[in-house]
Amino acid sequence: MSESTASTSNTVTVTGRGTVTAAPDYFHINIGIEAQRATVKEAYAGASEAMNAVQAQLLAHRVARNVISSSSLDVRVDTRWQDGIGSIVTGYTVSATVNVLLRYDEAAEEIIAAVVDTGNDSVRLNGLSPAMSDPSAAQDAARTVAWADATRAAVLFAQLAGKTLGPVLAITEGQEHGGGPAPVMARAMMASGGEAMKIEPGQSNVSATVTATWALS
Repeated sequence: MSESTASTSNTVTVTGRGTVTAAPDYFHINIGIEAQRATVKEAYAGASEAMNAVQAQLLAHRVARNVISSSSLDVRVDTRWQDGIGSIVTGYTVSATVNVLLRYDEAAEEIIAAVVDTGNDSVRLNGLSPAMSDPSAAQDAARTVAWADATRAAVLFAQLAGKTLGPVLAITEGQEHGGGPAPVMARAMMASGGEAMKIEPGQSNVSATVTATWALS
């Protein structure tokens, strides 16, 4: 929906917004690794073993190394409270996360199933996030919708003020929050017969905002 600011010196300034949907061709999966042991060394060794197993499965399924990235590595002290003594260290937990970029059309279901089937309880899937390799066409379409929204409102305000909309004096593109396409729907369907879970891209929203100033006559 468009917005208008107060007009001065025979001008009108309006903000228009536009949103379009597009199908993502990639998606990110976030894989969590966590190992809890009595010592830091043992916890780190357990996490390393799980991490190596996950990476081996990804590489075995021809996932390129440049789309596999480690995004965090944390060591946590596990404690419990004991009356009369206070906080007691019970062990250590080492956790890490791996982000992988996959295409919907490159046997993604089998790759995810292989990661889950590493047989290591230290491995978990934290989520799936759709992405677009080239969102420029969708962004341009959203800009077009935003411009039409701003222009429509500017014409209306000019008519209400008994004026005629003149030439454009300034155009500013706004920044949409979220840093990119927001997932509208990413469906995962479990097939019968123990087959891999079906993952479908659904649609993503791409939004644009434009603020323009017109002269009034």
